[in-house]
Amino acid sequence: MAKVKMDRTVAVNTVIKPLWRFFLACLALCLMMVGCTASSTAPESSDTSSGSVDRVEVVYFHRARRCSGCLYAEDRIRYTVETYFGDELASGEVTFEVLDVEDEENATIVKKYGAFSSSLFINTIRDGIDHIEEVREIWYFLGNDEAFVEAVKSKIEKSLNETD
Repeated sequence: MAKVKMDRTVAVNTVIKPLWRFFLACLALCLMMVGCTASSTAPESSDTSSGSVDRVEVVYFHRARRCSGCLYAEDRIRYTVETYFGDELASGEVTFEVLDVEDEENATIVKKYGAFSSSLFINTIRDGIDHIEEVREIWYFLGNDEAFVEAVKSKIEKSLNETD
């Protein structure tokens, strides 16, 4: 009888406890990913304007508690904007902001963009009218510097060249 009880204890300690820890780790990771990459309800903009681009706003939102993916995204977005659009930044043709969605001081701009978690938006302003687009595909490229930078760079270039 003692041997059977000991075998169960060994089974619990060697099999069940590690599986339980693994399950909890997976659950925590899933919850974190939902909080970091959930899509927002950004207002759709119309593309009926035919004027030239006044300015392109690159806005990265994050929450107060940040995961490594969110920090990576901010770093790569900042790198892309400063490396490839330095002249446009200096002239004001491109602007770049990083904002905490939970900070009350940012409430107006958070509402304007419809942000509620970590997200990148590019606002192409033509004839004084906002054309806001969320760039969701960056999350597929976390950890792949070249693809991530190219995704951000191409979106900004497209916005700068839009004249409809």
